[in-house]
Amino acid sequence: MTEEQPRVRPLAPGESDHPDINEILGSTRTGWWQDPRMFGVIAHVPEALRGWMHLILGTATAVDPVTWELMALRGAFATGCHY
Repeated sequence: MTEEQPRVRPLAPGESDHPDINEILGSTRTGWWQDPRMFGVIAHVPEALRGWMHLILGTATAVDPVTWELMALRGAFATGCHY
């Protein structure tokens, strides 16, 4: 059985035009999450990744909990990672 490729290719650390996004992606590889794929999908929209990180870190005001959960589920589904 072959593994299906995601429709949206996750950005890897260093591939974003935004230094702060690359820093976030790098921290997900080695930090507490240890799987940057879901974050890499969200990174295609830098504002969404910034907002999601604020929510995860408890500093969010822009993304409501329902939207955050939908983003998490969609990102996990698209990348094949567990959530």
